[in-house]
Amino acid sequence: MKRLLLMPLLMVLTIGFLSAAGGQDNASSSDSSSDGKVKLEVWAAKAAELQVDTESLANWKAIEDATGVELNWDLIGTEVKDEQFNLIMTSGDLPDVMAYYEGKSGFSSVNRFGIEGAFLPLEDLIKENAPNLKAALLDDPKVRETILASDGNIYYIPMLSALNAARGWYIRYDWLEAVGKEVPTNTEELYDVLVAFKNEDPNGNGEADEIPMIFRRRGDDAFYNLGALAYAFDADPDWVIRNGKVAFGPSETQYLDYLNYIARLYKEDLIDEEILTRAGNPRNDLMGKNMAGAIHDWFASTAGLNDSLADEIPGFSLRHMAPPVGTVKKPFTRIQMSKVRGDGGWSISHSNPDPVATIKMMDFLFSAEGSKLVNFGVENDTYTVKGGKPVYTKKITSNPDTGFHESLVTNGMQWKIGMQQDIEYEKQFANVIATEARIDYMENYIIEEFPVLSFTEEEQMVIDDKYSQIKLYSAEMTARALVGAIAPSDFQKTFNELNNMSLNEVTKIYQTAYDRKFK
Repeated sequence: MKRLLLMPLLMVLTIGFLSAAGGQDNASSSDSSSDGKVKLEVWAAKAAELQVDTESLANWKAIEDATGVELNWDLIGTEVKDEQFNLIMTSGDLPDVMAYYEGKSGFSSVNRFGIEGAFLPLEDLIKENAPNLKAALLDDPKVRETILASDGNIYYIPMLSALNAARGWYIRYDWLEAVGKEVPTNTEELYDVLVAFKNEDPNGNGEADEIPMIFRRRGDDAFYNLGALAYAFDADPDWVIRNGKVAFGPSETQYLDYLNYIARLYKEDLIDEEILTRAGNPRNDLMGKNMAGAIHDWFASTAGLNDSLADEIPGFSLRHMAPPVGTVKKPFTRIQMSKVRGDGGWSISHSNPDPVATIKMMDFLFSAEGSKLVNFGVENDTYTVKGGKPVYTKKITSNPDTGFHESLVTNGMQWKIGMQQDIEYEKQFANVIATEARIDYMENYIIEEFPVLSFTEEEQMVIDDKYSQIKLYSAEMTARALVGAIAPSDFQKTFNELNNMSLNEVTKIYQTAYDRKFK
């Protein structure tokens, strides 16, 4: 089906691109506001599922004044961003700027549509008009290599992170003390601790209401946090490199060890029985009710529960622990946040009325002044300067209606656009507990992740056609093994079925893209 759509889409985009290119000389005058600013329509995935009044954001007003543009935002919920992006691509009627990412896949669709003409190649625009972007993106070989498309062009300005430790394991230390257990270091000790959490009433309310281990879903995160347990068995829920060779983790035999373990936990009610269906934010909900004992989640916001729940749950102590080991000897995780984040960035569409003004606006956000506006907002409103460093005000840190991140987002900061996150933001976003956890993971446990690869149009067509089915099928079968619908040993049949679904062909494509990038 997608193959059938691509050719007419390419024709539409090409015609649209040529039309836009032909009319570009006089387009900016017809797309200018009365005060002479260049008007730009911006489509962007939301950074938090909240309503944002984009007309009243002081920091973005300052950015518009500094760069001579007027930005009209269309903020899209994460649950529907993929569907809406595809509809826009099919129509060929693109907004001037698009801030789109596709979860762990990052920017493969942006690169693919960029190659087809939907987005402008940016390298020459950057060299000629954007010194800050040149320094941050082009002069850093690793960043440049990461964002290059398979045709050698750059089609998006990424979000760059300040730290790479993103998520890790947390466990209730107060519950460990209540049941007389030490912090678990391996999967059997973890199992024993979870059994104790379930049976020994660590919350002390006299009811068997404890859920020993919970996981949070968000968008396509269904197995992302649960999959952190796979590393204990040297398994992987996604693509992985084995001695220079690309492999699909769920097709490897050690994946069965991981399935056996999580199925055992689920069968004995040690994992939330609603893990696949529970809506909302079970981490905040169940931790807030003093019902949950362990979780794998974001460092900063999870550690922040120690502050927010301190008054409600006396003695509440949620601290990080090392990734448990199973069949492997040394604890590790591949879950991390690359310097080039896979969940933030933006592109200039082929029909943009003024690419130069647009790239200059994007460049401004990487300047000292612009970076401060998108990281900290406006001085004396959302931050003050103490000791030469920006410090968030109570408007951000103590908003009674929202959390820290949500307060930042509703005030126009930390959006999923091309920007450089500031280390001072990272330090203030996280409390001491989270900072210690992130440093511990960065220094001791995080190993190289699977790289971001770029595919040719033909390769991407095969991936879209076949890998999406492979991924869906393996996720479905993993879920069935988890809840006991099939025995983990029956997953062996899944290996054969994956090959019938052209896993070998898709793996060869990934290997080719990997070799093209690194050999």
